[in-house]
Amino acid sequence: MLSNLTNPTWWKDAALRALYTALAIAVPYLAASLVAEVPWLTLALTASLGFVASIVTSLAGLPEVVGVDLPWWLAAVERVVKTFAQSLAAGFIGATLITDVDWAFVLQAAALAALTSLVRLILATLPSDPSPSRLAVVELSTATLDDRDDAAQ
Repeated sequence: MLSNLTNPTWWKDAALRALYTALAIAVPYLAASLVAEVPWLTLALTASLGFVASIVTSLAGLPEVVGVDLPWWLAAVERVVKTFAQSLAAGFIGATLITDVDWAFVLQAAALAALTSLVRLILATLPSDPSPSRLAVVELSTATLDDRDDAAQ
């Protein structure tokens, strides 16, 4: 854990992940501030707290820095659950007592932040273009089938 604090790659990846988390948390609060009476300060504080919470949870380890090769679905579940929990914790901004929390809004905002995190993760892992090696295999197998058809005639 202490080695993370001196690793520039860890700081870069942790800050990038924290930025994505803060943006995912800010989306529902931004919509609420435009439609309802949610103050802009709440939006800024909630996103900031989400950023800090993401940095803190990253201290336990970032799979992409440590080199852990998790299955895609497990990495997605881990990231979505963390974003949900960080957004839920950030939703307590401004509440003095637990009864002061608008639970319906905070849970909806946390669910939307988790969904935003999942969509961003899916978009980030989509291939940008077809692999040339796959195209070559398809062309080769098609050519092989054509050769077999010609030989059969």
